[in-house]
Amino acid sequence: MSDYLSEEVVVEILHRVPVKSLIRFRCVSKSWNSLITTSAFIKSHLTRSIPKSSNKLIVRHCVDSPHVEHYKLIDNNNDSSSDQIQHIDFPLTSRRINHFLLIGSANGLFSLFEQDRFVLWNPSIRKFITLPKPCITVKKYGRVTCRSAFGFDPRTNDYKVVRIAFQCRTDTSEEAKIPLVEVYSLSEGSWRITSAGDSFSPGISFDDWGQPSASLNGAVHFVAKDRDNKWCPLVSSFDLGDEVFREMSVPNGALTGIDYFHTSVIGGSLSLLCHDTHKNTVNKFCSIWVMKEYGVVDSWTKLFTVNLNGGLLRVLGVQKNGNILVEAKLPHHWGIASYEPKSEQVKNLGIGGRPYYFCVDNYMQNLVLLDKLNDAVSKREASRKRKCRLTSDEEQRVHLLQKARHQLQETIQEEESLCQQLQPIIHQQETILHQLETILMTLQEAMIHDERECQPQEASLCQQETLLQQRMDKIASLISKVEKMDTVKSEWVFIIQQLRGQAEEETILQQKMEKMTSLKSQLERMATIKSKVVFLIQQFRGQAGDMSSGAGDQSSTQVQQRSSSAGQEM
Repeated sequence: MSDYLSEEVVVEILHRVPVKSLIRFRCVSKSWNSLITTSAFIKSHLTRSIPKSSNKLIVRHCVDSPHVEHYKLIDNNNDSSSDQIQHIDFPLTSRRINHFLLIGSANGLFSLFEQDRFVLWNPSIRKFITLPKPCITVKKYGRVTCRSAFGFDPRTNDYKVVRIAFQCRTDTSEEAKIPLVEVYSLSEGSWRITSAGDSFSPGISFDDWGQPSASLNGAVHFVAKDRDNKWCPLVSSFDLGDEVFREMSVPNGALTGIDYFHTSVIGGSLSLLCHDTHKNTVNKFCSIWVMKEYGVVDSWTKLFTVNLNGGLLRVLGVQKNGNILVEAKLPHHWGIASYEPKSEQVKNLGIGGRPYYFCVDNYMQNLVLLDKLNDAVSKREASRKRKCRLTSDEEQRVHLLQKARHQLQETIQEEESLCQQLQPIIHQQETILHQLETILMTLQEAMIHDERECQPQEASLCQQETLLQQRMDKIASLISKVEKMDTVKSEWVFIIQQLRGQAEEETILQQKMEKMTSLKSQLERMATIKSKVVFLIQQFRGQAGDMSSGAGDQSSTQVQQRSSSAGQEM
């Protein structure tokens, strides 16, 4: 590993190096890369990192139009100015209309969920993995309601995702079934159903749906109520090591009249954020309670009471300097602000977003997921991906195929755009033809009654003829462009057929050709109608000259005869 230092000394030095530098040091040599990406080194580096106090907080905020979520780093000791805030790229895009649901976070690792996929994301190394499908599905167990959580088990140095599934009753008289519990282990790379549901008290009902769980001391914590004890509020925890449920009492009388409360971790201690924000409440506030000694009910201590009047919505966390981060209604949007408890002054931090989607947590750098492949969720799938690596020739063929398909898609999109332009023109053309037919009928009637009425009709007819010619010239130009694109498409289709025989592109092209054939047929029909219109105009002009020089009865007879002749031509 080194000509001058022993392997033990090099490992000890690398343990003290920041994560960002370790990522770069993988390029020093193959031996260093192999060392840094081993599970043993990642775990030992994490063990040394956990006791260190974080000087950064990571903030999650979501925006609308489009629905995008952002993550930023702010100072944990002081209020950060706009130039001190660091942006972290989020590599995922939600497939839903809204944003990802934050399940929880632990040691700088985030667990997110949407629809039917769970994701683990490490912002410090900019890496994520997608977990395999859970075992509990509607097909196997019927309709279920799930409460998920994410935490860290320090006894095994393992991260775990927990799903607590409550089977929906088909009959209200039916007794509630014990919940089904399944656990995903990052080290094992798979889900498994456990017997933890046996330790779940039947009268317990979760009261913090949609809120991230609090991970502390190898357990995840939820807010719940006991139906069998007058809906008394309590804290329900799930031990990630023993995989059993336990209950803890909340401070006596602390939650009377509280609108909602949820668990959090403040200063390394389990805490409760209790909000009283009822609409009919004059003085809205939030009480922050901290359990000084974990598991000891008598150690619950009220840390702060935050006045939520004046546009403050809820409390998000507490900084090391004692300032409280709150979600506030700012002049033009919702955002994160710093609240100073003594002076009750509020300072805008310049981070805006959608209300109730903000989240604040300690930022910890670690190497977790560095030994995983992106979207690789098990060793079996990883080995399958290695076997399926493409050769250089195949990669070139795939690249050429992708390029050809991209060019073909652009050509098709341009053709669709032209077709969309043709449709209103065709519609306008049909309207003009209808107007021409109406004018011709009026013209025939005018020829019978009075030749002087024919002159304004003739002028209108000539004007419509000119407009018709302009429309037909524009259609001919568009069809010329379409025919040029047909040539380009034929060339790309020939390339694609050489690379891979696919019928999808041929089907698309065939549909487009049929559509263009229909448009050309409409154009020919309009040309025929135009010819008839021109013939009638010429015939009408000849009749008008004869009528001006003839006698009254003879003129009337000639007009009737020519009107009859024009009707036959129509």
